Amino acid sequence: MAAFDSEALHKELQKNQLSKFLLLGDEALSRKEAFDILRQFAKEHSYLEKLTFTIDRYFKWDQCASSLSAQGLFSQKRIIEIVIPSGKINAESGESFYEILQNFSQDDLLIVHLPETDRETKQQKWFKELEKKSCMIRLDEIKPGELTSWLKKRALLLSINLDEESIQLVSQFVHGNMLAADQELNKLALLFPNQSISYDKVSQSISNVSRYDTFELTEYVLNGDQIKTLSTLNCLKEEGQNPISITSSLSWVLKPMLEIKELDFRGQSLENYLTKSRIFGDKLTYVKKALSFFSVKHLRAAIQKLSEIDKISKGVSPGDAWLETGRLCLGLAKIASRSRKI
Repeated sequence: MAAFDSEALHKELQKNQLSKFLLLGDEALSRKEAFDILRQFAKEHSYLEKLTFTIDRYFKWDQCASSLSAQGLFSQKRIIEIVIPSGKINAESGESFYEILQNFSQDDLLIVHLPETDRETKQQKWFKELEKKSCMIRLDEIKPGELTSWLKKRALLLSINLDEESIQLVSQFVHGNMLAADQELNKLALLFPNQSISYDKVSQSISNVSRYDTFELTEYVLNGDQIKTLSTLNCLKEEGQNPISITSSLSWVLKPMLEIKELDFRGQSLENYLTKSRIFGDKLTYVKKALSFFSVKHLRAAIQKLSEIDKISKGVSPGDAWLETGRLCLGLAKIASRSRKI
C-alpha cells in the first residue's frame, strides 16, 4: 500500500463535505499529519468542541454514550476522536459502539483510529458500519522501494532541491522511518532554504547529528548499555527532539520482536521476517541478539508503555512524555544488561 498522502487528503476534504473518518495504521508521521489536517478542517468548519475517548478494557461505554448524547447550551458542533490502541474490542463493547455509531449526531465530526485490524475485527458490526459510512485513510509505513520517490516529493514541498545521490544518502540514513526522514528534510530546509543542496552539505548535516540519533539510542537500549542510553537521551532532549521520534524508533523494532517471540520464528524464517519488517544490516544483528534478552511479557509491557507515551505526547493523557520515555528506555536497557550477564 502507498504511504499516506497529505496533499491527497487536503484535496478530498475540499471536494467533499465529509464528517466521518476511519484512520487505519500506526506510522507516526502519517498519524500526526492526518490528525492535524482533520483537526484543522474541523476548526475551519466550526466544530468548536472536542471530545476524545481512548478505548481500553476498562472503558465505560455508557458514559461515552451519555457524553455524546448531551448537547451544550448553544449546541456547538463537535469533533469526536475515538482511539482504539489495541485495534480490538470485545463483543459486548462492540455492540455498544455499534449503537453509538447508529445514533451518532450528523452535526458532529467523527475520527476513529485503529493501529491495525485482523480478520475477526473486520467481521464485526461496528467495523462494517464504520467502513460503510466513513472515509478510510491508511496510515501505513512506507515500503522500501517507495521511500526515494516520497523523499523527492517531500523535498519539493519544502522548496529544496536534492540530487539523486543526496536522496539516496538520506534514505540510507533514516532506514525507512518517515518521521526521521521528515525531520531531516525540515532541518535541511532551515539550513539551506529555497535552493539546491549539494551532496557534501547533506552529508555534513547528517554527520552533525549522527552521535545522538534515535536509531543509535535504540541500539544502546537493546544492547543493555545504560550509560550510553542515559547520555543519548539527555542529548536528544537538549537538542529539542520530540519523544515521538524515540518511541517510533523503539516501536519499529519492538513490535516485530514481540511477534517473533509469540510465533516462535526460528532460523531462516526469523531472518526473513525481520527483513520484511525493514530491519537490515547492523540493526538485524543487534535485534536478533536482543531477542534472547526480553520475554514476551517484557515486550508486551514495553509496547503498552509506548502507547501510553504516545497519548501523553498528543495531549490525550496527562503526564510527562520525556520522563516516561526515559524510564522506559532505561528500564529496557537494565533488563538487557542483566540478561547479558547471565
